Amino acid sequence: MEVQDLYTRFYKELLAYCKAMTKSGAAAEDLVQETYLRAFTHWEDVEDLSKGQCRAWLYRTARNLYIDQVRKRVRETPAEEGQLELTSFEEDLSQAAVAQLIARLPEGERALFTMRYFEGYRSRELGELFDLPAATVRSRLASARRRLRQWIEE
Repeated sequence: MEVQDLYTRFYKELLAYCKAMTKSGAAAEDLVQETYLRAFTHWEDVEDLSKGQCRAWLYRTARNLYIDQVRKRVRETPAEEGQLELTSFEEDLSQAAVAQLIARLPEGERALFTMRYFEGYRSRELGELFDLPAATVRSRLASARRRLRQWIEE
C-alpha cells in the first residue's frame, strides 16, 4: 500500500472517528494530519501491512495521539487562585477514560464498537465493510458492551 492509497481509503472515516473523540472539527483535522504524518515517518512499519492492519494502525495511532494531547493539557492546566477549572479537566479526563476503556477491547470489537457508536455505522454496513454477517457484527458489539460494562463496574 502506498501513502496516497492510505490517505484515500481511510481519511474520511478516520476524520469521523477523530471528530467523535475530540468533539471539534478543527481538532479532529489536526489529529488526522498528525496521524498521517506519523504514518509517513514510520512508513517502513506501515507499508507491508494489510488494508485492515493499516486501518487499525491509523486508528490506534490517532487514539494514542489524542490521549497524549489530553494528558498534556491536564498537566499544563494552570491553577487559578489555587483551583483548577474542574469542568474542562473532568471532560478531558472522562474522554480519556472512555478512550482507554475502548482501547482495552480486542481489536476487532474495538473497530466495530467505535464505528457503530461513534461514527454511526449500522450493523449491515459494518458487515459489508468487514466482510461479516450482520448477526456476527451484532454479537461482537454485544460482547464489547458487556466487557465495557464489566470494566466500568470494577
